[in-house]
Amino acid sequence: MVKSMAEDTPPPIPTDSPRPSGCGRLLVLALLGSLLITGIVTWKFMDLVKDGLAWMSQGLVTQDINETFRQSVTRIVSTNGDILEVATLETDETVTKYDVKTLFNQTVYLGTTVSEIRTPVVYRYHIQLSDGWNLRVENGQCIVNAPALRPSQPPAIRTDRMEKKSESGWLRFNAAESLATLEKNLTPTLEKRAGNRSHLNLIREPARKSVAEFVKKWLLTQRAGPLEEIQSITVIFPDEVAPSGQPRTLPPTLQVP
Repeated sequence: MVKSMAEDTPPPIPTDSPRPSGCGRLLVLALLGSLLITGIVTWKFMDLVKDGLAWMSQGLVTQDINETFRQSVTRIVSTNGDILEVATLETDETVTKYDVKTLFNQTVYLGTTVSEIRTPVVYRYHIQLSDGWNLRVENGQCIVNAPALRPSQPPAIRTDRMEKKSESGWLRFNAAESLATLEKNLTPTLEKRAGNRSHLNLIREPARKSVAEFVKKWLLTQRAGPLEEIQSITVIFPDEVAPSGQPRTLPPTLQVP
């Protein structure tokens, strides 16, 4: 029996995918909505937790900060009443260190490390009473050749306002090390600065006034002669005296009332 060609032809394959049902769409929307609501609730809950912790920190939590000190006495020295402090100087000192490195007899430059410390420093100056004094009275003027001005060591460094910085060059990696070395040598460096000419010139006139007041209140009262004959006091320090023995310039005088 011969089959017809229509019976041998296979049924056509459907090309369109089935559309999701309405229940599936509702399920997806419900899932997204629940996630959104959960996120909002979690966010609000975290805000409540933060507010609660802040309230606890203010009302319930206390904080104690303690500082301890250890002392190890290394040296005690008496001044034997031999020091008269005459002036104080407070300055902002800046100490800078430049570390330059090269190769092949300065042919190849490897960079520069610059370290700097800026800090307030208090310098104090005194004279030693046991050093040579010379007092004489001429025509109502007391001329005092006083001892030399000396810095009291070490200077006082105000660490509460200290500023430090260090920058290394392009092939240098020693910024921290350079700054640590500079800080370690800070006190010896300031000790040298304390006695330089510029610092002494700044405190010279206040120191001169202090010495004149000391002479007026203590030394002149020990003289046998009447104090009324002295009308002024002139103080001369050793570095103000020329080789001839005369002062290079006449210092200001303190009038005695």
